[in-house]
Amino acid sequence: MRRVLLIAYFFPPVGGVGVERTLKHVTYLPALGWEPVVVTVANSGYRIVDPATEARIPAGVEIHRTGTAEPSHLRRALARLAGRSGAGSASLPGRSGDAASSSLGSRLRGAANGAWGATIPLVFWPDDQVLWAPGAIRAARRIHAAHPVDAVYSSSPPISGHLAARRVARAIGRPWIADFRDPWVDNAFARRLTPVHRAAQRALERRIVTDADRVVLSTARMRDQFAERYPGLADRFVWVPNGYDLADLDVPAADRADDGTFRLIYAGSLYAESELDLFLDGVELLLRRAPEVRDRLRVEFVGWFSQANAAIAARRFPAVAPIATQTGHVPRDRAIALQRSADAGLILISGIGNRALVATSKIYEYLGLDLPVLAVVPPGEVREILAGLDWGVSVDPTPEGVAAGIERIMELPRPDRPADPERRFERRALTERLAGLLDEIASS
Repeated sequence: MRRVLLIAYFFPPVGGVGVERTLKHVTYLPALGWEPVVVTVANSGYRIVDPATEARIPAGVEIHRTGTAEPSHLRRALARLAGRSGAGSASLPGRSGDAASSSLGSRLRGAANGAWGATIPLVFWPDDQVLWAPGAIRAARRIHAAHPVDAVYSSSPPISGHLAARRVARAIGRPWIADFRDPWVDNAFARRLTPVHRAAQRALERRIVTDADRVVLSTARMRDQFAERYPGLADRFVWVPNGYDLADLDVPAADRADDGTFRLIYAGSLYAESELDLFLDGVELLLRRAPEVRDRLRVEFVGWFSQANAAIAARRFPAVAPIATQTGHVPRDRAIALQRSADAGLILISGIGNRALVATSKIYEYLGLDLPVLAVVPPGEVREILAGLDWGVSVDPTPEGVAAGIERIMELPRPDRPADPERRFERRALTERLAGLLDEIASS
């Protein structure tokens, strides 16, 4: 059996959807003739860490964890220090000037957050995990010296994983596959960079795709974009989508009240506030047009909200109560159980920037569960997937689109066929594609 070195920051116990792609490759590669050896992080600063996910790593997988220092580590340390230093000096209730002090404190916190957000991308380049890369490189070279590997694979984000893999592959003389789960250049969800940083970003991406033996992209549109950007390298760009694992989905449905309501679920993190605002605009429009929907519709957001979206929810959910609720991050099996008990799954992607490139991972889980889908998305990857399967309802990301889409999905009969009858998005089959690429580059 040949050995492949996988350099992946997102790996259990780090939680969230970014873990799934590499974890499933690790699960199914051994049956395809490749023994995975994982180099990952020991002390992630990512916001979701779920120790229970470690139970999903197949027994016997060789894993090496290396330390890192990240902005989130520093920020948490400063917050703890500030909490201790301020514990004995809080103002007494009712004293004059409390309101002014509170207002000044809010302004200072806002200014500090703004300065932090502007400074960190300049110091930690190309991403917050850049200080993880040197340890990952050293660990990878020790692994190869002790028991040689036949190929190297890396997954981004973070892009620092590709930088580590590039250095390792060149040092040990082994072929390398760079896997982009998300766009990096012109990512519509990322903070806008300075012109200098954007130029450096493009130069670094070119270096990665030039040196990698294969570049795997998670959406067909990303593959086509890379081929247009680097026409001389088009033959090395390969589409391997995300998917679902039927073994993971074998979870009983969560109990739900038999109250006749239609349950729409959004399973996953919600980053861009424009999408939540857009959806709530559509719900309010529908309620003005059909007030009885308030008693018939329930929308549950299951997953992490950005700080901005949490504020939007606090401000706007009461106006549509009891329709919209947020559960927060839950263990994976609980999230699947809630999806099983729902009537349809929700996808939200605004038309801002190049978000048409995005195919959020939740769509594949909905398909694996044969769950009808309401996709509030621009023309692009998600619509093409659903159209190819003749599944669900796709509408434009506008308030009118949201209102019309909710009405249509509530009236749509539950399909009596599988969403993906050919299992084209099943994880085992997708890992076979990766194994085929490994076979090619290792043989050549």
